[in-house]
Amino acid sequence: MDPKTILEQFRLDGQVAFVTGASRGLGKAMALGLAGAGADVALAGRDAETLRPVADEIEQALGRRTLCVPLDVADLEAIPAAVEAILAHFGQIDILVNNAGTNVRRDSIDYLPEDWDTVLNTNLKGAFFLTQAVGKHMIARRRGKILNISSMTSYLGLPSVPAYSASKAGIQQLTKLLAVEWAEHNIQVNAIAPGWISTDLTAPLKDKPELRARYDWVLSRTPAGRFGDPEELAGCAVFLCSPAADFITGQTIAVDGGILAGSDWRKGPSGTASQI
Repeated sequence: MDPKTILEQFRLDGQVAFVTGASRGLGKAMALGLAGAGADVALAGRDAETLRPVADEIEQALGRRTLCVPLDVADLEAIPAAVEAILAHFGQIDILVNNAGTNVRRDSIDYLPEDWDTVLNTNLKGAFFLTQAVGKHMIARRRGKILNISSMTSYLGLPSVPAYSASKAGIQQLTKLLAVEWAEHNIQVNAIAPGWISTDLTAPLKDKPELRARYDWVLSRTPAGRFGDPEELAGCAVFLCSPAADFITGQTIAVDGGILAGSDWRKGPSGTASQI
């Protein structure tokens, strides 16, 4: 291979990416990253108005086409129309990023059935049936990349998020199953498991004194010694959705600053030396 062509494997020119939960945080960063690599992007979220600023940034700064699609992935009846709208507008879907998610925090002893349903209906059931709808189109074209968003909770036991943990562990296993089922159709299915990333959702850990102990715990468990930036997830997303990853499927890549590698017992909760 000509070394000059290596970087071309990471380009997404002529492709269409469909990103759910794209209005902010990780979804926004991945949508911008995919667009920066050359893809046109369908942006999905429950409120179409919150998607418009992301679409404007993609169109004006990156010169890519966009489509804002109002969609609650927990509403299974709305999924076919959303997929058809994207196909009518772009003619194809090459990449699906299942990023939309929700959470209900409550200790397991107090968890309610409606809490469980709220989380699983979006994070697992909705993601699966959206993937099914897009997958039919990809199978017909014999190509596609599917990227699921897992979590540290699929590896670590973390209190007060039972439904979220179950949903993300389920997503990780579905990633493997679909990778095996759809390999014959030239569809690659992978996942990213983010560590703690600086977003609007994690900002209270640092800003609220009552949550500062959690923030210190994260830093003490993260060998990199900091929260990640959303853009640091985007690079991995572009890679897994690009031709450079054509021989990678069924994998979950942790973008976590080293949390799953272990933690440094020589350091205390604030990063200072410990006598343990």
